[in-house]
Amino acid sequence: MQPLTQQYVDQCPVEDGFHMRGMAMTRIEVFTDAAFAFAVTMLVISIDQIPRSIPELVAISKYIPAFVLSVAQMVFIWHNHSVWSRRFGLEDSKTVFLSVALVITVLVYIYPLKMMFEGFFSWISMGYLPSQYDLNNYAELRLLFYYFAAGFLIICLLFIAMYRHALNLRTQLLLRESEIYQTQTNIKIRTVMAGVCVLAFIAPALVPDSWVPFTGTIYALIWPLVAWTEKTRYQQWQQMNLGS
Repeated sequence: MQPLTQQYVDQCPVEDGFHMRGMAMTRIEVFTDAAFAFAVTMLVISIDQIPRSIPELVAISKYIPAFVLSVAQMVFIWHNHSVWSRRFGLEDSKTVFLSVALVITVLVYIYPLKMMFEGFFSWISMGYLPSQYDLNNYAELRLLFYYFAAGFLIICLLFIAMYRHALNLRTQLLLRESEIYQTQTNIKIRTVMAGVCVLAFIAPALVPDSWVPFTGTIYALIWPLVAWTEKTRYQQWQQMNLGS
């Protein structure tokens, strides 16, 4: 890529202490946005029954909680890619490769995602909130958990690769010290999330059948661990500034 000029970086809008070098949408970002919109549409189309009466409407409405959480997960992933794109504005061959890999992973990951959420709500509601998918034994449940954890892990690794790629181009992008530190923090956060995914992948194989459904709660570790990582990194940054 061509190195940016200091004049260009200085006139970029600043969000969260980061100069947004990619406010103009790149073609790969437009493609990624369209792919995520298609992924959400796939979630809607999967409910292939049009309600023709109030009882049918009520029956279909029971799928709404799983649908909402599935869409929220898609939006979370899309937003993370959007933030990365706006911060760095990259459109080189490696960016295209990583973005396309992310889109492919999301499109493969979307149905295990919905199966997980529908199964979760069916489990906690004791069947009142139904699932469209049949799991006949614990071996199939373990396979679903492996599939979901692997997809989530790949997404985390792709974001790590994206931020590492931007970090390698720090000179061309004229990243400030604070921006470099934020980029490194994002790598650490995704590494923590990847670690939770690995744990969630391994756990179903280590517990008795009756405990397999509970291994899905491992993902709840993401929020406190990410919050702790962000807090620790912020404190380190403050200490570095005070020390200088």
